[in-house]
Amino acid sequence: MASRPPDRVPSRPSLAQRVRDPGFTPSVRDVDGLVSLLAEDDLVKPVERAIGRLGVTALDKLRARFVDALPPLRARVVRAIGRLAQDAQAASFLVAALDDSDQKTRRNAAIALGHARAEGVEAALLRAWATDPRVEMRRSVAASLGRVGTESSLEVLSEGARGGDRELARIAERSSIMVRRTASRSEGAPIEAAREAGRALDVVAFARPGLEDVLAEELSRSPAVDSVRVMAHGRVRARLLGPMAALFGARTMLSFCFPLPTAWIADGETPSDAIARAVTSDVARLVFSTWTVGPPRFRIAWAQGGHRRAATWDAMRAIALRAPEFVNDPTASTWEVVVSSQRRFVDVDIAPRALEDPRFKWRRGQVPAASHPTVAAALARIARAQPDDVVWDPFVGSGAELIERALLGPFRSLFGSDVDADALATARANLDAAGVAATLDRADALGRGPVGLTLAITNPPMGRRSSRTVGLADMLDRFVAHVASLLVPGGRLVWIAPFSARSRAAAARAGLTLEWARVIDMGGFEAEMQRWVRG
Repeated sequence: MASRPPDRVPSRPSLAQRVRDPGFTPSVRDVDGLVSLLAEDDLVKPVERAIGRLGVTALDKLRARFVDALPPLRARVVRAIGRLAQDAQAASFLVAALDDSDQKTRRNAAIALGHARAEGVEAALLRAWATDPRVEMRRSVAASLGRVGTESSLEVLSEGARGGDRELARIAERSSIMVRRTASRSEGAPIEAAREAGRALDVVAFARPGLEDVLAEELSRSPAVDSVRVMAHGRVRARLLGPMAALFGARTMLSFCFPLPTAWIADGETPSDAIARAVTSDVARLVFSTWTVGPPRFRIAWAQGGHRRAATWDAMRAIALRAPEFVNDPTASTWEVVVSSQRRFVDVDIAPRALEDPRFKWRRGQVPAASHPTVAAALARIARAQPDDVVWDPFVGSGAELIERALLGPFRSLFGSDVDADALATARANLDAAGVAATLDRADALGRGPVGLTLAITNPPMGRRSSRTVGLADMLDRFVAHVASLLVPGGRLVWIAPFSARSRAAAARAGLTLEWARVIDMGGFEAEMQRWVRG
C-alpha cells in the first residue's frame, strides 16, 4: 500500500504581496524591505501606509536610503518620511529637503511640513516660497502655511492670492482664512447669554416630537418671550424680547436657534452668495454682536447632512468677503450656521455652540436608559404639581423625575424605589446635588408604595432591549393596577407607556380616567406619555 505524501506547508506570502493588504501591520524586521519596495511604482502608496503604521522606527532606514537615492525614489522617500512629520527629527529632515536639487523632492517636503509642528517650520516654508518661484511649489507651500503658519505668513499668502494663477490664488486665500482663525483663537469669543438685543428677535426652540405644546406652554410663561406658536415636528417658534438666558426657563427645550430671513439666489449668483448675504444680514449681525465677546467664530453645517467641503469653503469665502471679522472655525466655534436650500431659496439658522446649559447641573451621574432631563421635566410639567403632593417614582433610575417635580413647587414628600442598587446610589447623588430631600428604597415597583399617594410619576423600562424582556408587558399591566390601588381620589399616574394600547386597557380596568396623552419620540422608537386620574 502506497504511503500518503506529506501535506505541503503553504509558503508565506512575500512582503510585496502582504503590503497590498489594507489591513497589513508591519513589524520592525520589515523596515528594510519596505524601504526597498518604495522603488516599485505600483507599491508606493501601500508602502507609505505601512511605514506610517511603523512610525519613527522606520526613520533611520529612510534617511539612510535617501542619501544615495535618485529621482523618482528620492521624492518617494521624502513623502514616506512625511508620514512621520510630527516627530521633531523627521521635521528637521524635511526642512533640509526643501533645499534638495530635485524639484519633486522639494515639493513633497513642502507638502509634508504642513503636518509638522516643530520650531522653524514656518520660516523654512517662507524661505522656500522666496527661493523656488515655480507655481506648483508655491501652491504646496501656501497650503502648508495654512496649517502651520502664523500672521507672519499673511503677506506671502496675500501675494499668492493676487497672483495670476487661479489655483494658487484659491489656495492662498483659503490658507489666509485658516491662519487668521488660528491666530484669533487666543482672543476668545464666549457667549454672554445675560445680554439683551434691544429689539425682538425670532427664535425657534426644539423639543422632542410630541412635546411641542408642552414646550410652548413653558415658553409662554416667560415675560421675555411672546408670539409663541407650535410648528411641525419638534419645533416651536417665538419672539425673544429679553436675554438669551431667559430661554433656559423652558426645561423641556432641547436646543434653540435664531432663524434668519430667507435668502433668494438671484440671477448670476451662487448659493454661497445667498448664504453670505444671510449670515452678514442685519439680523445676523445683531445676534452676533449682542451675545458674542470678541469676534464671532462660526462653523457651517448642512441641514441635509454631509460635509460638503467644497460648498462649505465657497460659502466661507463669500462670508469672509462681506465680513472679514467673522471667523470660520470648525474646531473652536461659538456659533453654528445651519444651511438648508430648496431650489433658489436658502434658509439659514444661527445656533449657539459655546453656551453652557445651566438647567441640569444636578446631574452627578447617569443610569443606562434613564430619562433624559428634558423628558423628566415634561413628565413633571404635565403632572400638575400640587402643594400637598405625595410623590412616588417606582422606577427611580437617576432620580430625574423626582428632582424635576421638586423644582416645580412645594410638595409633602418624595419617594423613589428601584431594584438596582447602583441606580439608587446615582439617584441619591443627583438628589443631593439638587438640594432635594427624598426617601429612596431598594424595592420592586409592585411592592408596597407610600401611603396617601397623590402622584406616581415614572419612566419605566423600555426601548428595543427592554421590549424583548419576557413578561415586561404583563408586569406593566400589573403595575398600573397596583398604582391605581394606591392613589387617593384625584391622584394622578403620569408616566411613559411603552405598550400604550395595553396600558390604556389596564388603566381603564383599574378605574383610572385618561386626561392627557401624547405619542413622543424616545430616540429611535415611540412611546406614549400619559396622565391618568383616579376618580
